[in-house]
Amino acid sequence: MRRGRSYWSQEDRERHQRRSYYYEGPHTSHSSSGGQTREEVVTPPVPEHAAAGSPMAMSVDFKTYVDQACRAAEEFVNIYYETMDKRRRALTRLYLDKATLIWNGNAVSGLDALNNFFDTLPSSEFQVNMLDCQPVHEQATQSQTTVLVVTSGTVKFDGNKQHYFNQNFLLTAQSTPNNTVWKIASDCFRFQDWSSS
Repeated sequence: MRRGRSYWSQEDRERHQRRSYYYEGPHTSHSSSGGQTREEVVTPPVPEHAAAGSPMAMSVDFKTYVDQACRAAEEFVNIYYETMDKRRRALTRLYLDKATLIWNGNAVSGLDALNNFFDTLPSSEFQVNMLDCQPVHEQATQSQTTVLVVTSGTVKFDGNKQHYFNQNFLLTAQSTPNNTVWKIASDCFRFQDWSSS
């Protein structure tokens, strides 16, 4: 079997492996300003890619890009699950207008449909045990800055038993000169319980 070409240097792979870790959440890193709770993931501007730069400049740029993507993912996970558990009506502020959620195989698209869907869910208590993130190559996303975020843990919905879950997000950057706001373009949630026979 032939292996595909790796676009990551050994140092980048080691750095990514250090970023894949067991998450000790839930931490509360959402912030309040002026009495309003923030349901956005905001980071400094994403660095421009060094298209014609030296390999060293591109390597430094890539490392900065990965670090920023991981910081955004960590902040996102804190905000997302805190909002899901305590302020669910505000959850759709984290999604793009045309975002799609796949919940245990059932598709929901658009903010109105997402709002209606989240309203039907019982109250929840999420515990995230693992978080992994990585930037998605811009050739796969039409040059849109995108980060894949993978979480797993346990969730207990009111009136139901606790379940293991796995959730994958594609976050996309909405950039301004002063900052970057990360929004969910795609969200895939799945219970991971094994049936006992």
